[in-house]
Amino acid sequence: MRLYVMKISHYCERARWGLDHKGFQYEEQAWAPALHVPLARRIAKETCLPILVSGESVVQGSGPILTWAGLGGGDAALEHRFEAVIGPLIREYFYAGTLHDSHSGVREVLLHGVPSVQTFLGHVGWPMIRRAMASHMAIRPERLPELEHRIDAELEWVDTLVAEGGPLGGGFGRTAITAASILAPLARPDALPLYRQVRLAPEMERAFARWSARPALDWVLDTYARHRHRTQG
Repeated sequence: MRLYVMKISHYCERARWGLDHKGFQYEEQAWAPALHVPLARRIAKETCLPILVSGESVVQGSGPILTWAGLGGGDAALEHRFEAVIGPLIREYFYAGTLHDSHSGVREVLLHGVPSVQTFLGHVGWPMIRRAMASHMAIRPERLPELEHRIDAELEWVDTLVAEGGPLGGGFGRTAITAASILAPLARPDALPLYRQVRLAPEMERAFARWSARPALDWVLDTYARHRHRTQG
C-alpha cells in the first residue's frame, strides 16, 4: 500500500492520520509541487494529492481515503466546510505570505522528502513552479489582510463549535480528524514540525500569535496530543 503526498499539505495529513488511526501499514511517497501533476495523471483521474494505491484500488482525495479506510459517519456539512472553505483559505493565506519571500524557506519545505531527481528539478525550476502555484491559487502578498480577516471569521465559528461540544466534543473520529488536520497549519502541533520550519513575515507572526489564544487552536493541539501517535518529519 502506498500513499502519495505533498508533505506539508493538510489534506495529505488528513488522509495519513485516518490510515494511521485505523492501523493500516503503508509506504509514503512525497512528490514535489508542479512535478506531481504528470505523476498523478499516470495513476489517477485528477492531479490532486493525496492518492492511495492498494493493489488494484486507486483512491484519490483525503475524504475518499477516509471512507476507504472505514472512517464513516461524521458530520457531512461540517466536513464540507472544512474541506471546501477553511482548507483552501488557510492554504491561500500560507502561500500568499511565503511564496514571494525568498527567505521564507517554503521551497525547502515543499521539497522535503521528495526523490533526489525531483529535489534537483524543484530547485532548478523553482521560479516557474512558484509562479504557477501563485497563478493557480490567485495569491499575492497584498491579499494577506483580506485572508487574515476571513480566517478570523472561520475561527470564531470553530470556537463556537468547541464551546458547544457537539461534533467536535462527541468523541474522536472522522470529524475530529478532519477539523484538526485542516487547522493544523495554524496550530503547528509538535507532530508536524515542518510547519514551524517556514519563516513567516512579521504580519503573519502577529496573526499566528493572536490566533494561538483561540479555543479552536487549543482544541487542535489537545486533539493532536491525545490522538496523533505517529510523528511526521
